[in-house]
Order: sequence, then structure tokens, then C-alpha cells
Amino acid sequence: MSAHIGPDVTGPDRIGPGNAGPEGAGLIGRDRERERVAALLAALPRDGGQVLHLSGAPGTGRTAVLRHAAARAAEQGVRVLSTAWAPAEREWPLAALNHLLRPALHRATGIPDRERAVLDTAFGGGPATPAPAELAAAVLRLLDTLPGPVLLCVDDLDRLDPASRDTLRAVAGLCGGTRVGLIVTERTVSGAPPCPHPQTVTLGRLPDLQARALVALAGRVTGYAEEQLVLAVARGNPLALTELSLGDGPLGDTACFGMLPATPRLAEAYAEDRQALSALARTVLLTAALSASPVTRDILAASALLLDSADAARDGLAEVVARGLVVESPGPTDADENAGAMEAVGTLRTGVVEADGAAGAVEVADTGTTGAVDAEVAADHLRFPDPLVRPAVLGLESTPRRMAAHAALGQSIGSPAHAAWHAARCAAGPDEELARRLESLAAGPRPGGAVLVALAALEGAARLSPDPERGAARLLRAAELAGERGLADQALRYVRQIDPTGLGTLGRALLLRVYDLLPGSGTGGRERIAELCEAAREVAAQDPALARKLLLAAARRGRWQQCGPDERHLLLRTAGELRAGPRDAWYLTVTALTDPLRVPGPADPRPAPGVSGADHRSLLSQAATLTLDFERAAPLLEETEAALRAEGRYRQLPLILVPRAMCRIWLGGEWHTALALAEEARTIADRTGQPDWAARATGMLGIVEALRGEHDRSLEYAAEVEESSLRLGQNRQLSLAVLARALTASGTGRYAEAYDRLRSLFTDPATPYAFEQFWGLAFLAEAAPPAGEQADARSVVDHVASLTGEECAPLLRRILAYADAVLAPEGEAEARYRRALRPGIEVWPLLHGMTAFGYGAWLRRRRRVTDSRTPLATAESVFRTLGASSRAAQTASELRATGWAAEGDSAGTPAGDASGSDLTRVLSPQQLTIARLAARGLTNRAIGEQLRLSPRTVASHLYQIFPKLGVSSRAQLAALMGTG
Repeated sequence: MSAHIGPDVTGPDRIGPGNAGPEGAGLIGRDRERERVAALLAALPRDGGQVLHLSGAPGTGRTAVLRHAAARAAEQGVRVLSTAWAPAEREWPLAALNHLLRPALHRATGIPDRERAVLDTAFGGGPATPAPAELAAAVLRLLDTLPGPVLLCVDDLDRLDPASRDTLRAVAGLCGGTRVGLIVTERTVSGAPPCPHPQTVTLGRLPDLQARALVALAGRVTGYAEEQLVLAVARGNPLALTELSLGDGPLGDTACFGMLPATPRLAEAYAEDRQALSALARTVLLTAALSASPVTRDILAASALLLDSADAARDGLAEVVARGLVVESPGPTDADENAGAMEAVGTLRTGVVEADGAAGAVEVADTGTTGAVDAEVAADHLRFPDPLVRPAVLGLESTPRRMAAHAALGQSIGSPAHAAWHAARCAAGPDEELARRLESLAAGPRPGGAVLVALAALEGAARLSPDPERGAARLLRAAELAGERGLADQALRYVRQIDPTGLGTLGRALLLRVYDLLPGSGTGGRERIAELCEAAREVAAQDPALARKLLLAAARRGRWQQCGPDERHLLLRTAGELRAGPRDAWYLTVTALTDPLRVPGPADPRPAPGVSGADHRSLLSQAATLTLDFERAAPLLEETEAALRAEGRYRQLPLILVPRAMCRIWLGGEWHTALALAEEARTIADRTGQPDWAARATGMLGIVEALRGEHDRSLEYAAEVEESSLRLGQNRQLSLAVLARALTASGTGRYAEAYDRLRSLFTDPATPYAFEQFWGLAFLAEAAPPAGEQADARSVVDHVASLTGEECAPLLRRILAYADAVLAPEGEAEARYRRALRPGIEVWPLLHGMTAFGYGAWLRRRRRVTDSRTPLATAESVFRTLGASSRAAQTASELRATGWAAEGDSAGTPAGDASGSDLTRVLSPQQLTIARLAARGLTNRAIGEQLRLSPRTVASHLYQIFPKLGVSSRAQLAALMGTG
């Protein structure tokens, strides 16, 4: 028999085990679909006849799941036959079915004559097509001749030629009880008849974690900020997640509504929807997709210009609406909705265009009067239920048609700024008036994808600028905006278009600001501090906001490079010259970066002129963090983080997340939040080209892990910080590594080492102290008594106390009180401990635990055993809640030494320690503690440091312990206690 069909289209979209491809092999997520596929394949040899129907919107990964199924079936030895839609075969009857059966048609001689005749009629070029049910029966009889089970994989059932589609639906109804399984995919189409008796799965969006993994696998985005844009635009659509990116060229038409351009592959997924429309409807759809205005009358007016008929435009719109590609809805009518719409339009009047994430609508700024805004709110709007239709439609249209639509929209849209957008797309030469109108789109807040609007507007305004210097300034503003958002590649692309020799004073200062935002900017020398200060003074009168940004950058550079007295004096003098007042939040932050102890106490700082609410909170939170006012900083940091995320200012997130981690270390009831914050900060800093902030986040991770008792991990982080510090030339980074290493040493009882490391933070009394020293002060005081350094530590504490005033942060006052108690003379210690433990200490759980432990240990050493139990029990509970395992274990040892086991530690002996009950009968609690530490390999000095005993006293206890236990060496002791 012959098997003639039309053109043999066997392109890459064909499904089969031979080309399961990376989508099948690397299927991300879709656990439910994987389970259904696995169940079908498991039942196939035994039961057969199962049908799995996969439906979903374009790009949801139906084909990827089908490829996964084909690959798994092939691995299990199941024969796979596949077919898929091909545009050239659409008009050839039974073309898709023929492609499916081609590997088996040579076996048709082995089936009964009747079925063979049906196949001959179907595929032999006869004048008639067999009925679907009759042909389906013949198909199953043919497949029955194949050895073993068979899996049929059919992609895009709804788009196959009608005869193939109907026959395959009939096969689905007849394959029960056979060795044939069937998996079909189909676009979600309302009213379409389903396959008989299927298990139906509708593929939806991927959740966030899986969406991120798919973006990473695609490898099209270059940084965190671009990834966030792709995630926001794709909304979990797998095809969009793999295809969307900013690219490396000018922003295109889609930027006017805050979306990314469509690749040909993404556009092709929607091609059939567009091709099914009439010419009139395609024109209206193009105009609606391109329009910066969602107002129906604007889109109809532009469409009427293109079609030379208002009636034709209305007919085209009716067809597009009937197809469900767009939805027409009235503007808000009740008071609440109108108020919300007015708020949105009021924000957008500054120039923001924001895509409606829920429905794909476009809200448009109106630079006209309030009456014009009211009219827009009340007017009917068009929205796209699937926002990806908009860039896909533009990707399918030719450049001449898009230019014609831009021209029509430029004449029809009522908003001058957005009319300018469309007019600018068609402009052939410079036009300063058009450039100014277009530039207005870049003003104001820019939440989410609206940053693309501002970037494209500034880019277009620069192209239209007759004056090269003004054009360069516009490109620099775009570069600054891109840099602030973490879009480093975009910022570099703008900078490369600028000739710096043609810039004036403002342009040079702006270029300096942009350079400070680019990756690797933090590695410059101290000379950049003077350059930034000078530039700030030069542009202060012309652009105060830019001057503040430059000086803030200089102050940050000075802090992390531990600048000398001359640079600090220059920073403070320049800040004093430029400040708006003594309570200027910007001035307070610069001062806190330069010398935290010079910052006056909180008293309602005022925002600088032109500073947004988010930026004002950011400045206040930074100043509060740097002065250790964590109670005040914590809520400000949370509010700032939320605002930065909403505005897409991802580059600034590490500046907030790292301080949040600091706050959680001291204020938090548990430390897992601090770890999560520091880890996210490190990830974002790495991906936004900020190695300095990545190092700071790593330092925070090292500190938290040391406090948690994860000492090996803490030391790894400390080594990373030290390497980064050398590479970046930022000395202050080393203090974070010092803290991590010192806390690891004290956590393992090596107090002398911990003290030496912490003491290195206080070697230069002339250098302004910062939070690292304030933190270190508490741990320095803690390590001093067992290290025998009380007198030296007392001098450090007294010096810090002399520098602080009554307005210093409450935490710093509490740290000084703790240090004062730990280092107090014998006769004054108890009163000072009680003062340090006065009500309110609970706000800082770590310091509360340290103080309670110090007091309890002090009491026990004075043989006030009963009195010591309460503070020691409190400390043990606090440390265990925090997750400070080594501190909790140390406190539990102290409790056992009082004869009272810690909570959950009934015998004080690890499970599996055979000597537990015997040891508690022959050794005192203190001897048992010393024996355990010695069995772990600690030296007499290390044991003494941990238990606040002299090495001689430890040796004396071991002299008594060995005969009691019948051992003569530490090795025997370790074997006896189960630690050898």
C-alpha cells in the first residue's frame, strides 16, 4: 500500500524519544504532570488504554511535558509514536495521522482485510476519507501488531488537520483494554470537545522558585534586576521565562507599557490567534497592542485613521473582543474605585506607565488638567487578559505597519507625553520640543516594569536632542537610573554612547555618579573621596539632589576604606556646607558613616528637599544602624525594603538587608531570619556587581554561624571576607572577619585567642569607632576574665564610655553596662550585674543571655550555688531559643556544676555514654564537666578559660578524677566517656 501525504514537515517541533531535547530532559517543576505520566507508563503493559490530556495557554510547557513523557517511555522500552501540528500540513487530510503511523504502516499486511482496506483508503490517495470511528478501529488493529506496549504522543491536537483530529479523538475512546496509551496536548479553548475518558491536567503558571530556576537554565538574563523584570513580565509562563530578556540593543516598542520585547519563538506561539482574524481586526489589535493609552476612544480613533473608516475600526474591535484577545470594560464608577483610579492616574501623571499585572491593562499618565484625568478615569478601557499577547503581536508585525500605527496614535492620544512617545518613534531628526515632552515620561516614581518606560523615554529624548551636551545628559540620567536599578549592562550601554570631553560641569559630575554605580566602583582609592566631594560642591546650586548622592558615595567609600583624619574632616566639612539643616536626614547619614559618635540622638530628622519617602526612610535607617540604634532602625529597614522591592530598586537591597541581619542578631528571638537576610543580600550583591556588599553579607553570615556554634562554616566565611578585603582594598571589611574568628574562638573556650583578636579592633584610639567595635566591646569584656586581661579590657571600656554621651543608643548603653559588670572589682560586681539586668534587657536576647550567664557564673564561683541557678537557667533557655548551641552547652555545663541539670538534660550525658550513671555517682558536677572537656581533647588552659578556672586548678581536678575512674591518660578517658 502507498502512504502518500502532502509535504513531509519533520522540523524540531516533532515529538519523539529521539528529540526529547533539553525541555524534556530538564523539565523543571510540573510534579503533578510527572506523576500522571509515570502512572500512565506504569499501567501501560498491564492495563493499557489510558489517555492523558494536557491543556494550557500558549507557552505553558505542554510540549515540554510531552517530550518528557516520550523520553521516559523510551527509557522503559515502550515504543513511542508521535505527531505534531505543522503549518504546511494543515490543509492535507490525515497528514498528522499519517506521520504518527508511518513507522508502523509496513505492518498493515498482517491485519484483517477490512481494516487494511480502511487504511488503504485513508492513506492511498482515495477520493473519500473513512469515518473517524472506522479509521480509529483500523489504527488500533495496526498498532496491535507491534510488539510490546505503544505510547502515542500527539502535540497540539486542536491545530491538526480536522480529519486527523477527529480520528484521534475516536482512538482515545476505543483504546481502553489495549496496549496503547495516548497523551495529547491542546491549547485551552472554550467549547472544544474533550477527548473521551481522559485524565485531564491543565498546565498553569510555574511558582516563583521554579520560575527562577527556568530563567537561570535559559541563560538569557545577565543579572538579578533583569531576572526580576523577566519574572514580573512572564508571570510564570515557561516559554516567556525562557525567551524574554532586555537584550543588548535599544529598548523597543514594548517599553512604552513596561514590557520586554518578544522573541520570534514567543511571538510564534500566538501567531495563529492573529492569523485567524480579519484584516480589519488585525489592524485594531496592532493599534491596541502598541498604544500607550488603554482608553477605547484613543485606540478606535487611531484605528480609524489607519482604516479610513470609524465603522471599520468598531467592527474590527468587536471581532477582537469576540475572540477574547482583549476585554472592554468601563472606567471605575463607585467612590472607592474612582478614588483608587484617581490615585493611580495621579501617580502616573508624573510620567509612569505601568502594566497591570492582573489583566494586562495599561494605565497612562496624563499631563493635562484634572478634568482630563477625570475623563480618562471614566472612559471605557481595553485590557489584555493575557499580557503576553501585546509583545507577541508586535513581534509578528512588520516595521512599516508599526510605524504607521505609531503615527496614528501620535495624532489620537490625548495625553501629550504619551502622544510624544508615539510621535518620537516616527521622528526622523532632532526635535527639542518633542524631546522635552518625551523626557517627562521619565519623571516621578517608577514601580516595577515602569523603569523600562523611563529608560526608553530618556533614550529617545537623547536621540531627538539637537544639543549634544543635553543629549549626553539625558543618556547619563538613563545610565544613572539603570545603575540604581542594578541593570549594569544597560547603564554601560548608555555610557559608551557618550563622549566625556564634551561634558560640562553637571555632566562630569553625573558621569562620576554613574561610574560609582557600575560594578567594581568600590575598589577605587581614597583619592576618589576628594573628587566626589569637589564634584558635590560644584553642582550643589544647580542640582542639590545629585550633590547629596555624590557626597553620600564619598562617605560610604571613606567608611569602608577607613579613611584618615584629613578625609574625614573633608567629608564632615562638605556635609556641613551642603546640609539643609542640623536635622537633615541626609546630613545625619553622612555624619554617621564618617563618625557615628558625632550623630545627635533621634529628634524627628527632616527629609532633604526632593528626597522621596523611601529614600528618607533609607537614610534614617542607615544612620540608626550605624549608631547601633537597632530598635529604631528595625522598622525603618523593613519599610524601606518593601518600598525598594516595589520600586524595583534591587541594587540598593543589600544596603538594607545586611543591616536588617545585624538587627536580627541582637533583637531577634531566633537567628534563622538573620541568616536568610544575609544570604539573600549576598546573592543580590553578587548578581548586581557589588562585591563590597557581598563581602559584608558574607561577614554577617560568618558572625551568625559563629554564634550558632557552626564554627567550621564561620571560619570559611571569615576566610572569604579576608580575601575580599584584600582584593577590594577595604580594610574595614577585615573587622567582620575578626568578629567571626573571635566568636568562634570564644565559642570553643579559647578565650585568650578571642581576646587578642577582639583587642585588635581597638588599637587606634584616634579612629572613630563604628558598630564593629561596639559589638566587639561586649565580647571583649566577656573574654577578658578567663584570658586574664581584665585591666586592659577595663581601659578599652573606659575609653569608649568617655566618647559616648547620654544620647547614645540604648543597646550601646546596655553593652557598656554589661562590660562594666563583667570587669567590675569584686565588691562592686553584684550591684553592677543587677544594674545590667534591670528590666528592658529582654529586648536584646543575646545580650540578656550573656549578662545572665556572667552573673550566674560569678555567683557559682562565690559558692552561692542556689542563687546562681536562676540566672544560669535563664541564660541557657535564651541561648537554646536563639540557636546558640555552643553557648547553650557551656551554660548547661555550669548548671550541672551547681547540681541542677539543664532543661532536657536529665543526666547530663549523651545517649550511648555507658558511663553516665556511674560517673555521676563518683564525680562531682564540676569534676564531671572537666572530665568531659578533657575527653574532648581540650588542654588544661582551654578548659580553664571556658570554666573560669586556672590551669593549675584544672590539673588538680584531673589528678583526682583519673584514679576515681581507673584511667591514667586522656586517651583512656576519652574511650571511657565515648568520645574516643
